[in-house]
Amino acid sequence: MLIRLIPVGEVPAQVIEAILSIVPEVVGAKVRLMPVMQLPAVAFNNFRKQYDAEKVLSVLGSNSAAKFIDHSIPSLFVTDADLYYAGLSFVFGLEDPAASAAIISIARLKPEFYDRHPNMTVLIDRAVKEAIHEIGHYLGFEHCQHSWCVMSFSPSVSDVDNKKREFCKDCRIKAAMRGVHIPG
Repeated sequence: MLIRLIPVGEVPAQVIEAILSIVPEVVGAKVRLMPVMQLPAVAFNNFRKQYDAEKVLSVLGSNSAAKFIDHSIPSLFVTDADLYYAGLSFVFGLEDPAASAAIISIARLKPEFYDRHPNMTVLIDRAVKEAIHEIGHYLGFEHCQHSWCVMSFSPSVSDVDNKKREFCKDCRIKAAMRGVHIPG
């Protein structure tokens, strides 16, 4: 399987490089870096000072915004913008199966968002976990009951910190039953 990795806005090169190198080892897919795209202004909510993740995915995933995107190949957008979805105050990521696309936001994965010192190692670890999580949804995984599994639901950054980069044994078995091979 091939996954397109598309930076949106100003994403640190170290985050992109980590996703490019670690994700293939975990999900068994090739990841190809695509040109940087910009956030669609139409997705910005002035009242919330956040971007609507669903609108961002819709615009970026449309043929008019990204003519190079073949929808048979999944796309993972990575942004530094703060995202929200539906009735939620924020999301770390969102997947749109119809568009064969997912997006993750590093805005609330940054330690400095929580008044901590910037820490690129922590940011990279969190971003890689969320990238794998969203790709997992593309592969058909639901949220997992095991808090340490990469597919566990993460309503807070501490939940992201507590999970691993790997799929649990139960998720691997479910994947194998669907004919999806997860390395390791």
